[in-house]
Amino acid sequence: MSFKYEVLGQVRFGNELEDILRLKGITDINSFLNPTVKNTESELLFNNIEKARDTLVEHIEKNSVIDLVVDCDVDGNTSGANIYQYIKRIKPSIEIRYFIHKGKSHGLDEFVEEICLDNSQLVIVPDAGTGDIDECAKIVGSGKDVIILDHHAISDKGNPAIVVNNQLSDRVTDKAMTGVGITYKLTKLLDKYYGVNYADDYLDLVALGMIGDRADTMNLQTRYLILEGLNQIRNKTNKNKLIRTLVDAQMYSMDYKITINGVGFYVCPLINSLIRLGEFEDKRYMFEALINSDRMLERKVRGNGIVEMTIQEYILKACESSNRKQKKMTEESASILSEEIEKFGMDKLPILVCNARDDVDSNSTGLIANRLADQYQRPCLLMRRKGNVCKGSGRGYEKCEIRDFNQWCKDTGLFNKVDGHAGAFGCEISFENTNKLFQMLSTMRKIDEATYYVYNVYDASQLHDQIIKNVAKYDYVWGNTVSEPIFLIKNIPCNKYNINLIGSKQNKIEFTYHNIKFTKQTKGSSLAKLYKEILSVGDNVKFDVVGRFSLDTRNGKCPQVIIEDMIFEKSNIQQGFGF
Repeated sequence: MSFKYEVLGQVRFGNELEDILRLKGITDINSFLNPTVKNTESELLFNNIEKARDTLVEHIEKNSVIDLVVDCDVDGNTSGANIYQYIKRIKPSIEIRYFIHKGKSHGLDEFVEEICLDNSQLVIVPDAGTGDIDECAKIVGSGKDVIILDHHAISDKGNPAIVVNNQLSDRVTDKAMTGVGITYKLTKLLDKYYGVNYADDYLDLVALGMIGDRADTMNLQTRYLILEGLNQIRNKTNKNKLIRTLVDAQMYSMDYKITINGVGFYVCPLINSLIRLGEFEDKRYMFEALINSDRMLERKVRGNGIVEMTIQEYILKACESSNRKQKKMTEESASILSEEIEKFGMDKLPILVCNARDDVDSNSTGLIANRLADQYQRPCLLMRRKGNVCKGSGRGYEKCEIRDFNQWCKDTGLFNKVDGHAGAFGCEISFENTNKLFQMLSTMRKIDEATYYVYNVYDASQLHDQIIKNVAKYDYVWGNTVSEPIFLIKNIPCNKYNINLIGSKQNKIEFTYHNIKFTKQTKGSSLAKLYKEILSVGDNVKFDVVGRFSLDTRNGKCPQVIIEDMIFEKSNIQQGFGF
């Protein structure tokens, strides 16, 4: 085992948070930590937003039937729920029909024929639709108005719909805001028109959607809206019953804290798993639960038979079931691909380029690519060939020299499309260009070890528990694009009898030094082989570890280092037994 590291700077004792944030390029630290409404931009800066408001108000006053297209991710569901509930609060009698995608598709294409033939007068498309020019033309041609509330950087040239999009509005500086942020901005404008203050009641939806879509939390407006929504959830003043149900169920996993990382790692994946793997009926139930339905449903519960429960409780159980299924399928698919990778030596290249075969789950391409990127410590492209085109997902690996894998793909000039975030995106390339891609990769230097960008280096003799505590207490700061800092601790001596392999799956290694617990843990794969390798070194072992600082709240808030990676060798320093 080996790794490389770069030291980003120096972190002083007692000034840890300030120094870490400055190393991240944040200069106005007070505004970053405590953003206020003053950091928000006027709704009127958006192109077409007044026209969207006026059109929506006109249809509300006419009691028009409205079609609402719900996009198939967390941002799409929350933005749809946001605008649905707001309109219903203004006029409860208005009819809003919602359209849910059956598969993992986006936009209007799946529904355009049905919408053109129904009796709606207005179509609202949150979190999608900017590039659906032909579909919008067809719907507008059938006599209906279309409002697009989107954030994707796609040209709307020739689109006859009313397009409100932060990426296309020159006066808007917040390009981080996602679809639910755009619907929120429209509802803020509607608040002023109607003389009410309803928009902020849905900030829990705004927070969930923007965390789920990995909005840039360096942006002060986006950060403010997310933190306000999390405060509502934390204080139990939030209005959304499904969000409350999902969060309550995950509190143990989130260490009883409501943070950006906690919601992103434990709540959003539940919703995404149901969107990807759930039955169509359950997807409809989920949106119904998200718009605060009071419906009661029956569900079979192991050991209890058929049980009546709220629709929110029903969706929680459906999400937990699909999440377990998705984890299993992801592991199985990654295992199948690993055999291919090793058989054909694809891990010899600096970037994994894999063919997602028929026996690889098509609904979880991104998750599988992410799993392979972690396993092989390099970026991964996982695509399927259809005719002369290969489509799929790209996942970066933050511990390598390619910091922005999205931009790297674009810079090759080989891809037809690369849409998404720096380390997670959808991609498309012609089959002919895949040969050119492999030729390019064959000339690149191999990525044979991880590179960590650490915020400080400590010798074990210098590290004490208060340093850990000073960093760990700010766990609420990190999330999305503001990553949690990692550190390098060198020369940690340990007697092999103080090193423990823990858990029914043998997926956790622990040892303690100077009242600081060092923990290496996987999500499920066994660490027994690594444990044996450590013990084989000798009675006394010296570790260099890269890790995050944390507090083990289940063990008296014991300071701990969550190990990302480690190097170990025989030590000549005698260590005593630990009891």
